[in-house]
Amino acid sequence: MMRPTLAFFAVFFLLFACADNTEDAAYRQEIAAERMAMNEHFFDSKESPLDSALFASFKGLKFFPVSEKYRVQATLTLLAQQAIFDLPHSHERSKPYKQYAKIAFQLDGKQYELTVLEQAQKRPGLENYLLLPFTDETSGKTSYGGGRYIDLDKSAGTKITLDFNQSYHPYCLYNAAYTCPIPPKENHLPITIEAGIKAEF
Repeated sequence: MMRPTLAFFAVFFLLFACADNTEDAAYRQEIAAERMAMNEHFFDSKESPLDSALFASFKGLKFFPVSEKYRVQATLTLLAQQAIFDLPHSHERSKPYKQYAKIAFQLDGKQYELTVLEQAQKRPGLENYLLLPFTDETSGKTSYGGGRYIDLDKSAGTKITLDFNQSYHPYCLYNAAYTCPIPPKENHLPITIEAGIKAEF
């Protein structure tokens, strides 16, 4: 069977982005472009995180439909003088992190809070990088059981837009050569977050 081309994904994602006029068309196109770029990366034989077996059969990443319901305003409460701890990773490994902030938001009229993490040892260029790993009621079903991530940036301040449509899976789902942070137990959301990436590919 012929694998989908990047041109196919370009048309598909742009049509998908504009399918619902009830939402912000420019925002939907932005998300569509991000998803197309992710697929381009995965289809690139030199850059793809897929192992060789998965790459041979790969037909493209799958995503939940874009919904602005999952694009929420959130407040970061910074945590001072947090001790460095070993965050469990896949393959029974760990790496040093610290809790950077609590992030609070509302979804469907209910209040939730997650912990934002910061790497204790950062590579150059990633000084402002923050990680928000989480699980929810889709984990192990329509999304990866090991959770999903959202990238955040220190420079954004304490009032931010938290967009679950941008959530993605760690590379360890696609290749055992990678080790990935395991979301802490307090970062489980007792609801279904049908946004962002799916476990199908």
